Amino acid sequence: MITMSNRTEILNRIEKISGSLEQYSSKSEELRRLPDEIVQILKQTGLFTMKLSADLGGLDTDIVTYMDAIEELSRIDGSIGWNTMIGNSAIGRPGSFLEKSAIDVIFKNQEIPLAASVPSPSGKAVPTDGGYILSGTWSYASGISQSVWVSGGFTIENEPPRIACMLATALEIHDNWQVMGLKGTGSCSYTANELFVPKNFTFELNNQIPLRGGPMNYLGRPGFVTMDHAAVCLGIAKRSLETITEMSKTKLRGYNSDLLPVSDRGYFKKDLGLSKIKLSAARALVKESHLKGWEYAEQGIVPPPLIQSEMRTSGVYASEIAEEITHMAFKYGGGEAIYLNNNLQKYYRDACACAQHMMSNQSSYENYANFILDVEDADPMGVKSK
Repeated sequence: MITMSNRTEILNRIEKISGSLEQYSSKSEELRRLPDEIVQILKQTGLFTMKLSADLGGLDTDIVTYMDAIEELSRIDGSIGWNTMIGNSAIGRPGSFLEKSAIDVIFKNQEIPLAASVPSPSGKAVPTDGGYILSGTWSYASGISQSVWVSGGFTIENEPPRIACMLATALEIHDNWQVMGLKGTGSCSYTANELFVPKNFTFELNNQIPLRGGPMNYLGRPGFVTMDHAAVCLGIAKRSLETITEMSKTKLRGYNSDLLPVSDRGYFKKDLGLSKIKLSAARALVKESHLKGWEYAEQGIVPPPLIQSEMRTSGVYASEIAEEITHMAFKYGGGEAIYLNNNLQKYYRDACACAQHMMSNQSSYENYANFILDVEDADPMGVKSK
C-alpha cells in the first residue's frame, strides 16, 4: 500500500500560497517567465524538491501526492505548474544519479539550488582528460533564467548518451521564448561552446538505478516524467471547466427574445457533463497506470517496459482530453473568450502547448500497441534496438 507521509503538509503549503500565486501569475505572460515573487514562494515552500532525495533535504514525496500537487499548481496557472514539475525533475534526477563528489559541490552548505533540464541528447562531446569537451544547443529549457544549474543530454562516439550538469553562468542563454502557449515558462534555448564538463558531473541518460533517493527515482524513463505532463494538463483542464461552469450561469447567448443563459442550453449541458466525466476518467487512468509502476518502484525495481508504455500513453491521453476540454470551454465562452483578459483563451493556449511536447506525442499509442501485438523490441519511447 502506498505511503503518503507528507501529503497533508505539501497540499496545505499549496493552499496557503495559492492566493499569492494567483496575484502574481498575471505578470508571467508579459515577462515570458515566472515572476521572481512566484519563484521565491515556490522555493521557500520546498515545492521544487518533491522529487529530491530526503538525504539532500528534499521532500521525496509519493507519486499520488506529487501528481495532485502539480495538478493543483497548474489549476492556479499552467506556467506555474509546468515550471514546478520541470524544476523538480531537473534537481531530483541529478540528485539521485550523480556521484557524491559532484553532489558535494552542487548542494554545498546543504543548499538546494534551482535547476533546469533538457534531457534530449542535443549536444556532442569529445572525451578528454577527466571529462568531456561539450558543444551544442538545447531547446525548451523551462525556468533557465532562475536556475543555477542546467542539465543537458549529449552523445559521445561509441558510448551511451549521457547528461551533463553545468553552471548556468557557463552557458549562452538565447532570449527566444516568443510563443502562443505556456508563455510564462521561460523555456529558452541555451548553448554550450566547447565547455569542459568533469566526468563526475555527468551520468548515463538511460541509467535506471539511482545512487540515492526514494521510489520516485526507480520509475525509469519515461516513467519519471510522464506523470508531470499529465498532471499539468489535468490542472489546466480542471480550471477551464470551473471557469466556464460559472460563466455559463450569467452569459446570455441567442438573438432578441431567444436570449438564454448558456447554462440553460442542452448542447452545453451535454458537453459540460461529458467533459467532466472525461476529465475524471483521464485522471483515474493516469493514476491507475502510474500506481502500477509505483508498486515496482517501492521495491527498488524499475517498472518493465510494458508498464512504462502504459504510463506514458495515459499521460498522452490526458493531454488530448485537456486540449479537447479547454477548446470546449473556449467555444462556449463566445466572443468574450477571445479577449486577453479572459482566461478561457489562455487555458486553451496552454493546453495546446502542452500537447505539442514530445512526451505527449501520439506515437505513444503506436508504441503501446507494439506491446499488445507482441512486436519484438517494443519500446515505450519507440527506440529501435541496434
